[in-house]
Amino acid sequence: MEYFLRNKGTVLSREEITQNVWDMPLEASTNLLNVYMNSLRRKIDKDFETKLIHTRKGIGFVMKE
Repeated sequence: MEYFLRNKGTVLSREEITQNVWDMPLEASTNLLNVYMNSLRRKIDKDFETKLIHTRKGIGFVMKE
């Protein structure tokens, strides 16, 4: 969450996220990132009409209103 807040409005690649949050190569943490993103979305987006975390297909994720 902190990494997204520090980079609000910036599209973050899957590789950027795994490297900067867990200091792991993308190949080793693909499932970890999926699990984390699902958990984060359940915590901050589930009960709200306006979603904060958006997927940019083929690119990564961005936090914005």
